[in-house]
Amino acid sequence: MNLNQVARLMAGFAGFFTLAQLPPLISALTEESSSTHSPCTGFAVSMAVGLVVATVLWLIGQRDRTQIFRKETIAVAGLSWFLAGLLGAIPFWVSGLLANPIDAVFEAMSGLTTCGATVLGSGDNVSVEEVASSLLLWRALLQWIGGIGIVLVFVALLPAMGVTAKNLLASESIDVASDSYQPRAIEKARHIATIYVGMTALCAVLLVLIGGFGWFDAVCHAFTTLSTGGYSTRESLREFQSLGGEMVLTVFMFIGGASLAVIATHFRTGSRGIGKLLQSAEFRAYTASTILLVSILTISLMRSGLDLGTALRLAAFNGVSVLTSTGYATADWQGWPSTATIALFAAMFVGGCSGSTAGGFKQVRLLVILRLLGYTLRQFVRPKSVERIKLDNEVLPAAVISSIIAIVLLWFVTIIVGAVVISFDEHLDFMSSLAASASMVGSTGPAMTMVDPSTATDVILNGGSSVPLTGTANIGPFGSYEELHGWTKLVLVVQMVFGRLELLTVLALFSPNFWRR
Repeated sequence: MNLNQVARLMAGFAGFFTLAQLPPLISALTEESSSTHSPCTGFAVSMAVGLVVATVLWLIGQRDRTQIFRKETIAVAGLSWFLAGLLGAIPFWVSGLLANPIDAVFEAMSGLTTCGATVLGSGDNVSVEEVASSLLLWRALLQWIGGIGIVLVFVALLPAMGVTAKNLLASESIDVASDSYQPRAIEKARHIATIYVGMTALCAVLLVLIGGFGWFDAVCHAFTTLSTGGYSTRESLREFQSLGGEMVLTVFMFIGGASLAVIATHFRTGSRGIGKLLQSAEFRAYTASTILLVSILTISLMRSGLDLGTALRLAAFNGVSVLTSTGYATADWQGWPSTATIALFAAMFVGGCSGSTAGGFKQVRLLVILRLLGYTLRQFVRPKSVERIKLDNEVLPAAVISSIIAIVLLWFVTIIVGAVVISFDEHLDFMSSLAASASMVGSTGPAMTMVDPSTATDVILNGGSSVPLTGTANIGPFGSYEELHGWTKLVLVVQMVFGRLELLTVLALFSPNFWRR
């Protein structure tokens, strides 16, 4: 491991992340002074610390011009998220918005990993509506940067630094066989960035024209929709009371869950790139999963007394939000019927497509596992038959299938182990421990807990809020993680990074052999 090379690359990233705070700092300078928090001070201190960190790292590695190898790229991919979480937390803490530094790190890391869990609106922390616009912009910008992937942002800096990297995108799970990402990765990364920026701008414009949003709300929600992050400028999206806005957000959440990598591969072919996306087996599985989830939710809500229009509106928005790990909510779905909550809980695991901004273990892995199950059943019936598992007309090597099974198993083990650890927090019951762990690893944000059954009718028919059982924290779509112990939040932070970096990258950092030359 060439630590000097890692330090040099991390210096460029730290410098970029520091400059990214200029827009919210400018916004803070135009705001009226607040008696509760000082955004200008927070951003000024954060940028100063960021510049110092970038300078120190650059001095450590400035003379190293050796080639970058796989270990170094993995180290940068993993360490950059932890460094970003600490730097991103400084404005929240120093400004006085979040007095507890652990809360500040939780909020920042939740943004960067596009998890969307929050500690605002509970305990001593102010509600979202009371937060200064500059800090709301920073929350949204954190998710937007995290959505495209800090690794992709860093790729844009590599040519200027004289570095040629072969596989910086491995940790983002761009493909099933991520170890053989196609040549010209930097060019493809630029195409992904172009698509990402263009779709974000289009989303913001449509939110203004169709949804009736103001420009500030539109920009912030565009940032957090394409990134499938879910931070809002309000306590809930239902406060906007905008059917047009929900329709726009639903469409762009779905787009955020589709594979930007596939589109970028055919970027120069125009509409044919969209055709390639539509032809991919993973996208068809993603579309089928979305339709199935929305149908189950709609039927479940209609059986509880809602009319078709209302049920479909709630099911489409909240279902797509959970499946794509965005985390927006227009209803307190933890109080919905058991069929609906089970379907939503399952959606937290799956997520969107590989090469998208969505979380979960990805549709392509689910598709391969389903085909493997079908193959196993056919082999049981006809033991002498010869058959190969294919994906998009390509035969999948046994090594790829084995790695997919291993990652999915590791995914579930990580969730179960995390649930066991955080269950020692007395604010979490069995359901909330398991749901919170799945939500963090799946980058969903809101989780669910056991609620008072007597409140279910009010939640479904009148749009009310469910009441958790006595002594249990409300970590649902209208709740907050503030009530949890500090150590619990730190465990959840680690799970966020595990899920966002596809587990293996972070696990490698904890391996002693990884750091040996």
